[in-house]
Amino acid sequence: MGVPYVKLASAVSVAAVVGAVVFNSPANAAPTAFTWTGAAGDHKMSTAGNWKDGQVPTEGSKLVFTCANGASETIQNDLNVALSGLDAQKMNNVTGGPTCASYTIDTLKFTPDAEFSGGHTSAGDEEGKIPNIYVTGAVTGLSNLKSNGFDGKFTSRPTINRFEVANSGCNNISYYINAPEKVVGENASVPLEGANNITVKSGGQLGVKYADNETSASKITFENGAMISHGISCLGSGGGSSNVTTVLSGDIVLNGNVEYKLLSNVTVKITGKLSGPGKLVAHKDNKGTLLVESSDNTSGTPNGQHGNAHEAKLIKLDGDKPNEPVNVKKGETVLLNGSRSDVYVDEGGVFGGNATVKSLDVAGVVAPGNSPGKITVLNSFSMQGTGVYKAEILDKDHYDQIVAQSVQLSNGGNSSKLELVYLPGGTIKKGDTFTIINNNGSAPVQGTFNGLPEGAEFAVDGATFKISYVGGDGNDVVLTAQNDSTGPKAPNTGGENVAVNLAGTIVGVASAAILLFMAKRKSFGKK
Repeated sequence: MGVPYVKLASAVSVAAVVGAVVFNSPANAAPTAFTWTGAAGDHKMSTAGNWKDGQVPTEGSKLVFTCANGASETIQNDLNVALSGLDAQKMNNVTGGPTCASYTIDTLKFTPDAEFSGGHTSAGDEEGKIPNIYVTGAVTGLSNLKSNGFDGKFTSRPTINRFEVANSGCNNISYYINAPEKVVGENASVPLEGANNITVKSGGQLGVKYADNETSASKITFENGAMISHGISCLGSGGGSSNVTTVLSGDIVLNGNVEYKLLSNVTVKITGKLSGPGKLVAHKDNKGTLLVESSDNTSGTPNGQHGNAHEAKLIKLDGDKPNEPVNVKKGETVLLNGSRSDVYVDEGGVFGGNATVKSLDVAGVVAPGNSPGKITVLNSFSMQGTGVYKAEILDKDHYDQIVAQSVQLSNGGNSSKLELVYLPGGTIKKGDTFTIINNNGSAPVQGTFNGLPEGAEFAVDGATFKISYVGGDGNDVVLTAQNDSTGPKAPNTGGENVAVNLAGTIVGVASAAILLFMAKRKSFGKK
């Protein structure tokens, strides 16, 4: 039986309409990714001419920013659409340094689940081939973010539910996104702040502070190949001037071996539950301390102190290498009889010898000579709050001295300490002067020793001294004897022997606060 003509015609008409919709829709549909060119020049997202395909981003779109030569651009987001992500693309043919323009956007709105992508891997000189993206205003709508190959700064520091990051370049993004749940993969690190559940995958790093104490009750799960460090940053970590501790009081799970690489002033203390088949292993460059005091430890790392035990170690350096720097680590005594470049003494380290150096920064102990002697600093001599100048005196012609072009004895309001040692067999007459710091520069000495303001008097083994920071030619640190005295009869274990015995040195420093700094004048407080 045939189909009536009217029904057939109707069916054909419907099919034609459907066909028109099906075959014409792709031509009219907006792409899911929109690449910014800024060609229109008005810096507005609502202007079609600023986008590669001449179309304005729609709901759920992903914005793409390429590496472009030229000036950085500030973009106004005058759209009212939620974006699904951002992409910062790498341009491989950029040469001659960091020439990519950066993009600063006033505000962004996202879908609850968003993804950031880009050409970043690890921090390095490739950063110049990838555009930097900065968002100065509100970041809204975002709940869960997965970022791989992207880096950027979000001034509002939005708090979201879950943050997963890998291949983050200079790793700025990890410090600009807050989340209670964090997952970190290779070439990225996350800090402890704001988290209550952290997963560190292979190649990922948990970043702990090196200048401040911190405590975290987060549950932290480490996969094999993860690391505890001070985080990834293109700025590096200069180190702190005093000892700090990170306390991990939450559940720690070691699903494999985890390395830790800490600075010498840093201790990571684990007090919570510690489980899993893995172990905590010191990185070859670790300088810090791992202290396990777990309340429930079933892991491969027993309770106790691990890593660098900071045993006393004597290092003798001779000869002239004026371009070679020296870092005296915790537990080390370095005796330099020669010349070097910049010298930094970590807290717990000792630096001595008859030396000439470019600069000297002391958070540990500086003890010139080989009992006694002189250290010449061609540029700046600075003492951190934990620093100690251990100066030995025999008589007015034989005593320790530091010569420098500029002198700083305090840092951030924390004054360094002077420990004066009167050597056996010494003889001092009233009025004898001792220029323990010869400031050859024109600037005054910055700061004072702890407990020793200008004009203060103090006693050491029967000898009384008055200190001045405007002595000599007007800006030297000079001690003036206030009485006749002779050195102690008991053998003094000063010089190289005490330097080797670091524990004795540290105990001596502690006792100095009681025995050596007895000011007879009214204390004026820290300068």
